[in-house]
Amino acid sequence: MTTEKIRALLLAAIVIPVVYFGLLVVAPLLYPGYSHVTQYASELGSASARYPAVFNTGIMLCSVAGLLASVGFFYAIRRLGGNTLFAALTGLTLFLFGIATFMGVRFPMPDERHGGYGLGFAFQLAPLFLALALWRRRSLRGLCIFLLVIFAVMSFFIAVMMGAGSLVTRANVGLWQRGNALAGLPWIGIAAWRLRKELLLR
Repeated sequence: MTTEKIRALLLAAIVIPVVYFGLLVVAPLLYPGYSHVTQYASELGSASARYPAVFNTGIMLCSVAGLLASVGFFYAIRRLGGNTLFAALTGLTLFLFGIATFMGVRFPMPDERHGGYGLGFAFQLAPLFLALALWRRRSLRGLCIFLLVIFAVMSFFIAVMMGAGSLVTRANVGLWQRGNALAGLPWIGIAAWRLRKELLLR
C-alpha cells in the first residue's frame, strides 16, 4: 500500500473524536431535558430521543472510520518498521471498536446487544499495543510515552465504569462516561496525526 493511501486511511482516525464530541454538542440540543450528568450518551440515539437518527448517523460514521483506521494504523506501523505482532493487535482492537460501535447503532438502548457483547473492551488495549509496536522508533518515543499514560488513564476509567470504588451512580453516570470518552478517544486522532507526519519524514 502506498504512503498516500496509508495517510488517507489515518485521516479516518482523526474523524472519530471530532465527530463523537461534535455529536455531544449538537444532539442534546434536539433532546429537550437531556442531561450530560445523569444520562448515557447512547440515550441520544435511543427511542426516547426526539431525533435519534442525528446521533446514530454520526456514530455509524465513527464505526466506519474505526474500520478504516484499523487498516491505516496497521500499515503505518509496518511502513515505519514497527513490530508486526503489535501492529496486528493494534489494528484488531480498532477493528473490534468499529464492529462494537456498529452494533451500538444497530441495537439502540436498552437492547442487551447494544454493548456489542463486550467486543469494544478490546479497544482499551489499543494505546498499549500501539506504544509497544512503535517503541523502537526513537522519533516516536514521546508519542509512545503519551500512549502509555493514556492507557493508564483509560484503565482507571473503565475500572470505575465497571463498578470499582462504587463511584458511578445514576446521578453522575453521564459525567463519568464523558470522562471515559475524553480519555479514550482524542488520542486516536493525535496518534494518527503524528503517524501521518512521520510517514512523510520516512
